[in-house]
Amino acid sequence: MLLVLVVALVALGDTVIVLRHGGTKAVAFGIHFATAVAVLISAALLFAS
Repeated sequence: MLLVLVVALVALGDTVIVLRHGGTKAVAFGIHFATAVAVLISAALLFAS
């Protein structure tokens, strides 16, 4: 389950990379940040069960 948290951190890192290299906020938050949130929700559900 630790791997799931690492995947979420990678998606958050992708968000920062996209923003720092001139990507649009829509792409950064709509794709990468949304992925991180979805993975964190999945991790929370896995930890809860």
